Amino acid sequence: MKTIEREGKSTSSIISGFMKEHNLQLEDFKFEVVDEGKKGFLGLFSTKPTVVRFSMQDTKDSIAEMIRNFLKRISIEHENIRITQQGDRYLIEIQGVKEAGFLIGKEARILDSFQHLINQMINKQEQQQLKIEIDVDGYRERKNKQLLEKLDIVAERIKKNGRSYTFEPMLAPRRKLIHQFVEKDKKLQTMTIGKGDSKRVVISLAGTKPQPRPQNRNYRPRRRTENEQKK
Repeated sequence: MKTIEREGKSTSSIISGFMKEHNLQLEDFKFEVVDEGKKGFLGLFSTKPTVVRFSMQDTKDSIAEMIRNFLKRISIEHENIRITQQGDRYLIEIQGVKEAGFLIGKEARILDSFQHLINQMINKQEQQQLKIEIDVDGYRERKNKQLLEKLDIVAERIKKNGRSYTFEPMLAPRRKLIHQFVEKDKKLQTMTIGKGDSKRVVISLAGTKPQPRPQNRNYRPRRRTENEQKK
């Protein structure tokens, strides 16, 4: 909860100005008159302004309330919501979640949709361009750590044998992580292939032409027919 004090000629004019300044309705805040002020005698002496103190939710409070309300609507129990602010980024971890798998969804698709919804709602309310990132019991952190460990192995393999490596289809945040990892290594380069949910990242030696290939254990090259072999 944050507090703001304003001074003015009257309580009503201060409240009206505050509502216009922050684009608020009466139910969006609380207020108390700290000093009712005084008018100078016959206008000969200076007046003392009225002081009003306003109390309203800060951004962290708003985000936490939105998340709690959403989880309540879909009957998801949780123990705590931890919010860390980094500039205009808010990192949220929902802790102690029952039915965590349901909230996360396959490849975190439900969690990503939930995150997108909260971003839209809070930016509309706060009239700012904030970045909300939501995790559930450290799920994203674990997945990112696993991906980075895999990237270390893949990078060394590419440098050793010179063959490019094509990752499985990934959503934008995980593709971005791969690009950022490779940007730090001048010996490697990346490219994205595919469309929509089928987008993949290809890593190869810098300055070479990547040869994307499926990274599927069951993948086998098609055998050439006798006629094709003769050509």
